Amino acid sequence: MSWKDFFYFSRREKQGILLLLVFIAGVFAGKWIFSPGKPQPLNESLVPEEAVSQRATPSDTSQPPAYTPVYTNDRQRANNRRQEQKRTYYVQEKEPVVQSTTPRSPQTEKFPEGTVIELNEADTTALMHIPGIGTSFAKRITGYRNILGGYHRIEQLQEVYGMYEELYTRIIPYLEINPANITRIPVNSASLDKLKSHPYINFYQAKAIVELRKQKGRLNGIEDLQLLEEFTPEDWIRMTPYLEF
Repeated sequence: MSWKDFFYFSRREKQGILLLLVFIAGVFAGKWIFSPGKPQPLNESLVPEEAVSQRATPSDTSQPPAYTPVYTNDRQRANNRRQEQKRTYYVQEKEPVVQSTTPRSPQTEKFPEGTVIELNEADTTALMHIPGIGTSFAKRITGYRNILGGYHRIEQLQEVYGMYEELYTRIIPYLEINPANITRIPVNSASLDKLKSHPYINFYQAKAIVELRKQKGRLNGIEDLQLLEEFTPEDWIRMTPYLEF
């Protein structure tokens, strides 16, 4: 077999090869013909000078200049300026300052030295006449008196909230106490709440009194309570004037 035998084709094979070559050539030719070219960038240097001059200069100089719109704010400012020009200003006379003729409430007149009042009968107004006592301390003194049932000793004023030594020393010459004006607690009939509401009796002490009262049926005097361990000798000294059997 010679090399020429490799290049021998039948008639039908030659027609197929020819058609294949024509198809390939057609593909490349079509791609070259129908592919769009690349757009060139705009370069004003390529534009004729006449076109540039026509675009920069108006073709008709006889036309009126462009109308500049006036917006609402501009109109409002213009109207305000015209109104200000027409407005007339008057100098307003100053009204005279009228000073109030109502007298101020006078301060509470204080007691002179040597005046003495009964502490358990005095109201807040009477207490405010004592030098050094104002509305606040007068209310505190009467309020604590109502809780106690009355003052038994003048020294109990030191238990009033906010009372300081200087004020206490200053007011005691104006005060005296009548122990008969004290309201006492009925030990044999008072409830637990009534007993513990007194400043000198706490809850546990009031409960001990009620339990002892249930055991004995009736308490005859302070000696029946002195055996209770809930109380100290100092407690009995403070409490005795306020207990009634």
